Amino acid sequence: MLGGSKGAAARVGIALAGLFAGGVAFAPANAADLGGDCCADLEERIAELEATTVRKGNRKVSVALSGHINRMIMWWDDGVNDDVYVVDNAQSESRFRMKGSASIAPGWSAGFLIEMELISAESKNVNARVDGAPNENADGFIRNRKTSWHLKNDQLGKITVGRDSSAADDILLLNIAKNPIADAHPKLSNAFRLVRPAGTLGCNGASCRTGIVQNAIAPNLDRTRTDIVRYDTPSFNGLVLSAAWGEDDVADVAIRYKKEWNSIRLVAGIGYLWDTDEREGVRICPDGLMQANCVAERADLERLAGSLSVMHVPSGLYVYAAGDRDGFGTSNAASPLRATVFTAPITGRNAETGTMWYLQAGVKRPLLAPALGATTLYGEYQEFDNFGVRRDAGTLLGLARGNSEITDSSAELWGVGIVQDIDPAAMKLYAGLRYWEFDVSAVTAASSPVGQAISIEDFVSVAAGGRIHF
Repeated sequence: MLGGSKGAAARVGIALAGLFAGGVAFAPANAADLGGDCCADLEERIAELEATTVRKGNRKVSVALSGHINRMIMWWDDGVNDDVYVVDNAQSESRFRMKGSASIAPGWSAGFLIEMELISAESKNVNARVDGAPNENADGFIRNRKTSWHLKNDQLGKITVGRDSSAADDILLLNIAKNPIADAHPKLSNAFRLVRPAGTLGCNGASCRTGIVQNAIAPNLDRTRTDIVRYDTPSFNGLVLSAAWGEDDVADVAIRYKKEWNSIRLVAGIGYLWDTDEREGVRICPDGLMQANCVAERADLERLAGSLSVMHVPSGLYVYAAGDRDGFGTSNAASPLRATVFTAPITGRNAETGTMWYLQAGVKRPLLAPALGATTLYGEYQEFDNFGVRRDAGTLLGLARGNSEITDSSAELWGVGIVQDIDPAAMKLYAGLRYWEFDVSAVTAASSPVGQAISIEDFVSVAAGGRIHF
C-alpha cells in the first residue's frame, strides 16, 4: 500500500516536471499569443519598486550612495553662561553623497560627485542665544558641499570642474588616527561662541551679546569648498601635486605625501593659497559678525599651511602636528577706527600676520574592546596668535563700534579625549574635553596710542557622541 502511494506520487511529480519544462520551452510563443495584459500586475509592481529605490540612471555610469550621521551631546561654559545641547558635530557634519564613474577607454575614466550636509544644530553655531538650528524658527537646512565632475587619465592625472575641494583644502587635517572629535580646526564650537570679558553679568537679553566671537581670535583655517577648476597629478611613489583656481581671484597649490616603511606609517602635506577676491557686497563687522550696518572689511589673504602625522603601527603610538601662517594685505576701510579716531599711528602693535600651530599625540590600538575595534586615547594643544588684530573691541569694552580696536590677541587650547571604533557597525563613539584661555589687548580713543589688556573668561566644553557610516 505504501509502495503504491510512493509510485503514484513519483508519477505525478514526473508529470508536473514535464509540464513545467514544456511551459518554459514554449514561453516565448505563449506570451506573444496571450498579449500584454497577463504581465500588467507584475510590471506595475516593478515600476513601484523602481520609484522607491536608488538606482542608476543608465547602464554606463556606476553609482554609489554613502555618507555618515555624526551627532553628539555638548556641554559648554563660557564663564558667564553654561548649557547642554544636542548638536551636529561640526568637525564632520552629517552628510550623504552620491559618486558615479564610467570607463571611457583603457586608462581613461569620468565621474561625478554630489555631496550634501544635513544641518539642524551645528556645534559651532550654538551659543547663549541660539540653542538649535541656525534659525531658531526653522528645522535646519541642506548645504551643498560638493557638486562636480571629473575626467581622469591614469598617466596624465585628473581634472575636476565644479564645486569641490580646492587644492589646499584639508591640508591641516592629515591625521593617521582619523580622530572624529579633535583636529587642527576648532570648528567644534568656534564660529559663534562668545569670548567673554571677565566680570560679565549673566546672559539676559542684550547682555548675551557682550563678548566677541571665538572665531575672530581662534578661527577655522580650513580652505572650504568652492567653485573651481582643479588638477591632480598621478601618484609618484606616494607624492601627489595639486593646483586649483576659481571664484575669480582664488588660487592654491598643494603637495601631499603618503608612505609606509616596515612598521612606520607617514602622511604629510603643505599648501599655499592666494585669495584676492573682493567679495563685493559682503559687509563684515570687525568683531566677526555679519550685519548690514557694519563697514565693508576685506583683506587680501596669503596662507601657508601644512600638517604631518606619523604612526608606529605595532604599538599604535602616533603624533599629528599642523601649522598655519596667514598674511593679510590692505583693504577698503578694514580699520575704520584708525581712519576716524586715531590720527597718530598705533605703536607697538603686531604685523598683519596670524600664526597657528597644533599638536596631538596618542595611541590607537585594541585596548578596551579588541573584538569591536581600536581604542584611541589622545591629548592635544593648540595656539593662535594675532588673528584678532584689527577687530573692533567695542563689545569687549562696553563701547560703541568704531571706538576701540584689538592690537594683540592669542588663544590656547588644551584637550583630552577617547575614541572607540565599533568596526561591525562602521561606527565610532567618542568623548572629549577642551579648555580655552584667551589674551586680548586693545586701544581706545582715550588710551591711544597705548593699548590696554582685557581680562577674558576661560571657556570649557565637553562633548560625547557617535559617527556611523553607511
